[in-house]
Amino acid sequence: MGNAIKPNPLSFRSLFVQAYSGESELGIASAFVWREADQDYLITNWHVASGLHPETRQSTHNSGATPDFLRVWFHLTDRLGNWEAHDLPLLNNQGRPLWKEHAAHGGRVDVVAIKLSLPEKYVVYPINTLQFDDFRIEISQEVFIIGFPRSLTGGGRFPIWKKGSIASEPEIDLQGLPMILVDSATREGMSGSPAIAQLVGFIGDDPENPKPTDGFGMARRLLGIYSGRLSSKDELEAQLGLVWKESAIAEIVQNGVRPK
Repeated sequence: MGNAIKPNPLSFRSLFVQAYSGESELGIASAFVWREADQDYLITNWHVASGLHPETRQSTHNSGATPDFLRVWFHLTDRLGNWEAHDLPLLNNQGRPLWKEHAAHGGRVDVVAIKLSLPEKYVVYPINTLQFDDFRIEISQEVFIIGFPRSLTGGGRFPIWKKGSIASEPEIDLQGLPMILVDSATREGMSGSPAIAQLVGFIGDDPENPKPTDGFGMARRLLGIYSGRLSSKDELEAQLGLVWKESAIAEIVQNGVRPK
């Protein structure tokens, strides 16, 4: 990549993922890295790692197969804009999953954290090391879902940015779970994508009582992780997707448990 080309820092965060059972590719997904106490974790969806639907617990692949490893395309340390595949096992020798999931809700919270121990030739860009803006997330704000719809990329292994809006009240948990609805025409392959809220306009807590630190412009912050669309007979009926809140990711990384 030429020195003059400078991709958006968020474009480095979303990673291209292939789920495999043996030598058979089961599907494409997205993921990103989270850093906690100097330890890095791959964050993706529970249904990507398990190969099961979070509610029915049936295989999401028509063959009935479930993955035993994820092939993740990481950035190479010495070559900006170049990637190499690295296989992450999902099960130990006894067949027990290696990921952490939500301690209280298990796979119903469609998020997992997989501990990373990578060779030095790879460099990771944890999403929570970015300096995001601090603003109130509200319904109707723009959201960008950054991933790989139907395995499409933005050149090399850079992701595609899909635009939408926040469709449910962010402070309300749906079905008692830490998730938000978004209005966006997303596609297969975007499961596990980071979802970024964007605010354009007045940046501050109260427009009626501005502070010296307030102003006008564009601000972004992490909303959470995208996990797919609502089930529907006709995908044009609603075009609503699910985003698990940033707080759910932190809970799993910090206090998650390995399934038995």
